[in-house]
Amino acid sequence: MHLIPTPRKMELKSGFYYFDGEMPDVKKEVKKSFLTEEGYRLTVDSDGVCIEGGSEKGVFYGEITLKQILNNYRGMLPYIYISDEPEFDYRGFMLDSARHFLTVEEVKKVIDACAYFKLNKFHFHLTDDQGFRFEMKEYPLLTEVGSKRRASEFSAEESVREEYAHYYTKAELKEIVEYCHERYIEVIPEFDIPGHTTTLLAAYPELSCTGEEIEPQTKGGVFEDILCAGNPETMKVIYAVIDEMCEIFTDKYFHIGGDEAPKTRWIECEKCHKKKAELGLRNFQELQGWLMNEVAEYLKTKGKKAICWNDALKGGNLDSTNTVVSLWLERNNRSIEWANSGKGLIVESNVPLYMDYPYAVNSLEKIYKFNPKKLKGLTEVGANSILGIESPAWSEHIRDFTELTYMCFPRWLAVAETAWTGGNKKGFPQFLETTRFYCDVLTEMKITPAERDVWSGAPQKAVPQLLKYGKRMLSPESVIDFIKVQKNELFGGGK
Repeated sequence: MHLIPTPRKMELKSGFYYFDGEMPDVKKEVKKSFLTEEGYRLTVDSDGVCIEGGSEKGVFYGEITLKQILNNYRGMLPYIYISDEPEFDYRGFMLDSARHFLTVEEVKKVIDACAYFKLNKFHFHLTDDQGFRFEMKEYPLLTEVGSKRRASEFSAEESVREEYAHYYTKAELKEIVEYCHERYIEVIPEFDIPGHTTTLLAAYPELSCTGEEIEPQTKGGVFEDILCAGNPETMKVIYAVIDEMCEIFTDKYFHIGGDEAPKTRWIECEKCHKKKAELGLRNFQELQGWLMNEVAEYLKTKGKKAICWNDALKGGNLDSTNTVVSLWLERNNRSIEWANSGKGLIVESNVPLYMDYPYAVNSLEKIYKFNPKKLKGLTEVGANSILGIESPAWSEHIRDFTELTYMCFPRWLAVAETAWTGGNKKGFPQFLETTRFYCDVLTEMKITPAERDVWSGAPQKAVPQLLKYGKRMLSPESVIDFIKVQKNELFGGGK
């Protein structure tokens, strides 16, 4: 039987339950006393179909499993007993509308597909150097100026000298949030600070260290102009954006970025030096830690928990009381130390969980076999501090919905399997067969999965796939660097 994620316990019994129509009548019951919130039991026998859940959410997941079984059997159901619950509470996917915009209807299609495989956290990247996609009332220039860039120059293939102007109205974002909640998916907005803020500085240049005019970026990259930490107006604007976002996004988590924030401008800035001295900080990495802590504390007053990228750990002063860390690229073991001290960590390692990387780098099998609790250096405490995983689809080089779904599916099925089952997997050959089965289901959902011969990251296919699917993402030098970094996995350590 083809099911994703694979249930923890499943007993297939002799006999079938027959019914008329597309769906059988289902008896549903919430039993909080002996089931976890997301846990469920599904029973099909001669008496009919019964779903018990630890909450309405658990019942929903039981219904999802039932729908998947019905994809295997039409007009009848085998007698079966399933007892199931997820390994991780946090099972996330991320869309980036800052670089290339997705319509509300396109976002909904992705949500439908992710809900079908029991992913439950939608991280929505709404602000970056190339676009501010949130409708602001108190600071309207963030929308009027920040939502537009004069061109799109992300690669040789995409050099379009036309204005690119998009943003979501608050009504549209409310619609997306409600759509997610109907499917028991929490929505996590990201307002990236203090770096990746060119669009904010284009609208309000006085918030930079130099005060010079700047325009939204037309290319990808890391840029030196970031929010001035020594300017009191900076915090005022940050809090205003958070206030308006929190009116829309009502769930627990709020992502505040913290990645790729060069300190070049802060080092040259009199106001930043003054603020650092005033706070008794040793360096500018600690100054960023202070800023992130202030914002996390403000989010706490709104009943929210901050998430930030692991770059924010560089100062060594990030407050774990109000903050969870997202691990995307580990260079110095700080994220592992964070988890080993009992602090919450979400794993979204660029290898193997970034969907904008070619299949030859992050193959379906590599994602399937990934176990976040087996990261190098994790202690037992550290493994128990892993909240779950998330898989981002950065869109510098994913230009439209068809390409997005091609890159994410079927790989997000492996993400869903890992997020739900952890290390309790049945084997890749079985999963591969099941994935092939669900490609037809995805197509019915208006999702375009990659063709089957692309899924593999086999050594003999690695270089051709990198060149074919990564040519817009990677320069020739970057392709060579990727091969060097990944050679132990791609080529078994060979040259």
